[in-house]
Amino acid sequence: MNKIHRGKVKKGKFKPNDPTAFILEFAKLEGREVEVTVQKKRKHRSGQQNKYYHGVVVALIAEELGYTPQEAHNALKVEFLTNNDGKLPRVGSTAELTTVEFLDFIAKVQQFASEELGIFIPDPTEVDF
Repeated sequence: MNKIHRGKVKKGKFKPNDPTAFILEFAKLEGREVEVTVQKKRKHRSGQQNKYYHGVVVALIAEELGYTPQEAHNALKVEFLTNNDGKLPRVGSTAELTTVEFLDFIAKVQQFASEELGIFIPDPTEVDF
């Protein structure tokens, strides 16, 4: 069970955003060994980035290639977010990308679409979505 609890560190102590849920989660693990990971919160893509990606990038590629939007999205993840470090390839998720990583992903998709597929994908500033 992996549950993420967000909060802030104040005066060296963790202050969860939802203290009740945090306490209840720990109560379930009473007497068990646990592992705690602490990391700085990553900024994930914005709603506007998501709307542009699905409404423009994926839509244009899907329409041009005769794919469903989900098929186009999955194909882009395989093309650009596959990690071959393990015994089997692992396809990443766009939802896990930071804002900067997502911008880089879109730039790679735009370049690939232009050079390999002959599809022009306008920048977000060039379209209404």
